[in-house]
Amino acid sequence: MKKNILKLITSCTIAFSLFSFTVQAQNKERVTFGIDLTDAQEVQMLKEFGVSENEVSVDRITNNDIIKQLGLDPNDKSNYEGGCYSSSYVKITNNGGIQVQSNNLTEVTSLMLSNALVTSGITNAEVKAGSPFPVTGTSALSGILKGFESAKGEELSLKNKKAAQEEIETTSALGEEIGYDEAAKVINDVKTKIIKEAPKNSEEISKIVEGITNNYTVEISDEQKEQIKALMTDINDLDIDYSTVKETLKNIGNQISEVLKNSGKDIQDSSFFQGIFAAIGNFFSKLFDSIKNIGNN
Repeated sequence: MKKNILKLITSCTIAFSLFSFTVQAQNKERVTFGIDLTDAQEVQMLKEFGVSENEVSVDRITNNDIIKQLGLDPNDKSNYEGGCYSSSYVKITNNGGIQVQSNNLTEVTSLMLSNALVTSGITNAEVKAGSPFPVTGTSALSGILKGFESAKGEELSLKNKKAAQEEIETTSALGEEIGYDEAAKVINDVKTKIIKEAPKNSEEISKIVEGITNNYTVEISDEQKEQIKALMTDINDLDIDYSTVKETLKNIGNQISEVLKNSGKDIQDSSFFQGIFAAIGNFFSKLFDSIKNIGNN
């Protein structure tokens, strides 16, 4: 009798362990749908994401969810305008950084989302974001963040999420003027240096922004620079540990550079590099002259 009870307990323990492992594995993936999608459109998005509804848990995102996620003003009627159509698939990974694919988002690119997710506090995740038809995508971030939190079982910092949304809006506005991929590069370059150097005041932030933006071939207005400075002030206040995001930011930067290169664009000022090479050349020229003079003496 005791042996049978022991076997039963052992079997239950093993079954519970397997169940726990399965739940944990399943919870690492999540799908979010905009609440205004039809059933047919949800099926379409699942197909695009490469999953079925019985494989992953699903959250449906409302305007109230977006307001809560991003800390928006619930009394601002503009936050309730338009439908909720952006959808996402989120898979938490142990390494590999942030990988984002997007479709039918007209004003928010996958590179912009990757950048913003770093700001939100996410370091490793596979993300697919899109809609069954073209939408701006400006609210796509909230669905991704909700999916990540549901999959992980804990909430991200609201302060980080608000800064991430501010980053999306600032990058998108800049992108309307200079191009979305170009804007993603500007923000990534500036943000990387801000996080790395952790400036102590607004003057140091301004110096970093001016120093980087002045080296681009695209024209960035004073007003746009002020918007970037405001964003970077908020990001600097997050005290992000550079060592935890260094490789992710570098990988995103490389992806952006590759996209720009493949499209025949290069916003880095070539004269800047020419100046560096000229300075190096002058240094060695003077060095050789000095050695020659010593030999003649």
